[in-house]
Amino acid sequence: MQLNFLKTFVFIYLLGSNMALFAQNPGHSIKVRLKGATEGKTYHLAHFFGYNQYIKVDSAIVQNGEMNFKGGDPLKGGIYLIVLSPSQYYDFALNGQEQFMEIDADTLDFVQSAKFKGSKENDILFGYRKMLAGKNEEAEKIKKMSDEGKISREESSKSLGNIQKEIEGYMANIISKENKSFASKVLKANKDPELPTILPKKADGRPDSTYLFNYYKGHFFDNIDFSDERLLRSPFIHAKVERYFKDLVYQTADSVKRDADKVLKLAKQNNEVYRFVLWWITNKYENSEVVGLDGVFIHLAENYYLKDANWLDSTQRAKFQERLATLKPLETGLVFPSLVVSDSLGREYSPLQSKSSYTIVHFYDPDCGHCKDAAPKLAAFYDKNKSKVSIYNVSIAHDPKKLSNFIQTYKVGDLINAMDYKGRYNFRKSFDVYSTPTNYILDENKRIIARRIPVEKLEDFINFHEKQKINRPKK
Repeated sequence: MQLNFLKTFVFIYLLGSNMALFAQNPGHSIKVRLKGATEGKTYHLAHFFGYNQYIKVDSAIVQNGEMNFKGGDPLKGGIYLIVLSPSQYYDFALNGQEQFMEIDADTLDFVQSAKFKGSKENDILFGYRKMLAGKNEEAEKIKKMSDEGKISREESSKSLGNIQKEIEGYMANIISKENKSFASKVLKANKDPELPTILPKKADGRPDSTYLFNYYKGHFFDNIDFSDERLLRSPFIHAKVERYFKDLVYQTADSVKRDADKVLKLAKQNNEVYRFVLWWITNKYENSEVVGLDGVFIHLAENYYLKDANWLDSTQRAKFQERLATLKPLETGLVFPSLVVSDSLGREYSPLQSKSSYTIVHFYDPDCGHCKDAAPKLAAFYDKNKSKVSIYNVSIAHDPKKLSNFIQTYKVGDLINAMDYKGRYNFRKSFDVYSTPTNYILDENKRIIARRIPVEKLEDFINFHEKQKINRPKK
C-alpha cells in the first residue's frame, strides 16, 4: 500500500510594482554551496520517509559552485537530504515555512562547516549538533587519558558524567525555549524517557524489578509528537514504532493487538501519521513468521481498515472484506473448519474426525515443484511420528489420475490421500491456499495451533509444542 499525501498549503502572493506593500513568493528555493560537490554534476534533494529511506523531490546541477533546488510548489516540512550518491548525503531541517534558504558547507565536515541563511530552525539544530560534536571530542580525549593512565577511572567517570549533564542541559534548554520550533521536536524525538531512580517495593518488601521496564514502556512515546505530520518525513516515528514492537512488545497475538491499539490511538492525532503507523504494523504482522500472530491482521482489518480508514476506496475496502472473510475462520486457536474430502474409492474423510494427538492438513498441487520436493519428507515425518500424528494429504487439483500418479511416484500411500471429488470447496477462499504446499497443524481438540510450517520443520514444531504442554501451569 502506498501513501499519497495531500497538499495542504495554500500560498497567496501579490506581484506589485517597485512600491509593493506586501509580497510572498510561492514555491521553494534552497541554494547550496557545498565544497566537494562536482561542478556540472546533477545532485538531488530528498527527504526521509520511514527509517533509512528517502524520497527524491528535486534535482539541481552544480553551476559556478552552487546548486539551486527550486520549484513552484512549497516543500513539506521534514528532515531533508542533499544527496550526492546513495551512500553520501547531508541532512538539514525544513519546517514547512522556511522555503527560501541558503546553505554553505564542506563535505569534509558538513556539521561543523554548515552555515545557514534564512533558516532559524537549522541555526538551532546545528548549534546543538556542533556543540555535541565538540563534547564528543572532549569525551574521547578523557577516555584516551584514562586508557593511558594519566587520570584515574574515577576522574574519567566524573568528567564524562559532567559532559553528559552539559549535553542534556543544552538540549533541555532548547526544548524549553524553542518549544514551538520543528528543531526542538526533532531533538526531543531523540530523547528516551527519563527513568525514576527509586523503585517501589513489592508486598514482601523487595524492590519491584519489573517496574522500570513497565515505566519505560509506558512512557516510550512521550517525546514523539504524533500530531506533527513533519515527523513522518524524518526517521523518528518509524524508528520509534519499530523499536517498540521489536523490543518492548511480547510477541503473542493478544499482546500485539493490545499494544497496536495503544500506538494507533496516539497516531490518530494526525490522519497521515495514523495511516502510516497502521500500514507499518499491518505490514509487519500480515505474514509474520511468528506462529500465532495471524490474528493481528484480522484485528487490524476488522477494527481499523473497515471502520475508519477513510483513504480506502470501495475496491480496496472490498478486498479487505474478502481477506477478512477468508482469514477469520482460520485464526490460530479456533477449531479447524469443516472439510470433507474423498479417496479414490469414494471413502470420505474429515480431519475433524481424527483421533490423533496432532492432525496435519497438507494442501498440495500434484504439478507443484515444491510439493514434489516436500512429499518424501512428509512421508518420512509420518513414518517416524505415526503414533501421534495423522496426515490428510489433500490435492487441490480435481484430477484423479494426477492424484494416483503422485501417490505412486512419491510413495505417500501411508497418508490419507484425498481430493474434493464433489467440488465443494474453493480452497483459496475457504482455506487460504494461495500457494502450495500449505500446512495446518491441529491439536487433539482440532484447534489450529500453527499454519504454513515448512514440512522439514514439522517435527521441531511438534516437539516444541509438546514441551510447552508439559511446562504449562495446570489450572
